[in-house]
Amino acid sequence: MFRADDRAYLCERASLARSGWEVRETSAHLLHSLLAATLCAGCLNAGPEVQSVEDSAGAASGVAAEAAHGNASGAGGVPEATTTVASQIEGGLAGAADASSGVPFAAKTHAKGGSGYDADTVLSVRCAVYEDYEPAVIDLGTGWEPAGTVPEWSLTRSEGDGLLRVTLPSASATRVSDGEFGNGLLESFHIVRAPDGGMFVDIFAREAFLYRVVELEEPARLVVDFKPAGPDLKVPLPAEGGNTVLVEPRPHARISDPLTVSGYSRNREATNTITLTDPHGKVLVRRTVRSNDWNHTWGYFETTLDLPSFSGRATLKVGTDGAHNDSFNGTKIPVRAGR
Repeated sequence: MFRADDRAYLCERASLARSGWEVRETSAHLLHSLLAATLCAGCLNAGPEVQSVEDSAGAASGVAAEAAHGNASGAGGVPEATTTVASQIEGGLAGAADASSGVPFAAKTHAKGGSGYDADTVLSVRCAVYEDYEPAVIDLGTGWEPAGTVPEWSLTRSEGDGLLRVTLPSASATRVSDGEFGNGLLESFHIVRAPDGGMFVDIFAREAFLYRVVELEEPARLVVDFKPAGPDLKVPLPAEGGNTVLVEPRPHARISDPLTVSGYSRNREATNTITLTDPHGKVLVRRTVRSNDWNHTWGYFETTLDLPSFSGRATLKVGTDGAHNDSFNGTKIPVRAGR
């Protein structure tokens, strides 16, 4: 008689085989025999379609190899890669559906869980597609090896916003910095060095959603299931352009004095120039701020601007200006004066 853990493992191996993974012929025969013995044939049609993460670096194997021999970070000598594709983690999604069974989807703005601070590295971020929801999987490690348990985490989101943020206070290194999920509910993710220590993972959804969180152990995975909630988003997603993501304010927002500007970037030397101009191109305010990282992953920045009196429309630009011409690398959004 096989244990429940064995069934989960066999189910996942079968799903991976159907997705095109290379399995030797002898192993395939053995797998089929064991599946029949454990009456697990039904899982072949129940598993998710696992989507690959398109990393911003493109070809990742060289990046990962270079990072493994590069400079060590402060996290126990663990090297940090600029970007790398999500590596396959033993265990995958085995047990995730069973663990979340019966857990209701919620619209709560805050959640937290986990225990301890052993896991200090984000190994990968992956997405899968079920019939009515999409799990985003954050694989966690101690150094380059998978961790056993999920460390302390907290989650925040705003009602009607497509942004969900998972903060990991113990994380100090990451093997992937950002990526695209595909054309479903989930759009993309960014891993950012948090201003108060640790890191956070921002996940962007194209539509309003409900969510639930599942912790899986051996190896440690934090799974956030996203389910479409019907209505359109109440606010636009953060604006992205070049190497800059502008989280606040959002496009078409009404702004007033003082104005808080926040986001994250990978601009050279962690430099971010913030410029507010009127419809005629006149500069109303300009400031340069630094983010807290740019080499290892996305770096967070935040500043408060004292705005002059103005009315009507304006344009907020955040990024870097060309040194010898009028080129601009970043993002810009339309805003309006007033509350």
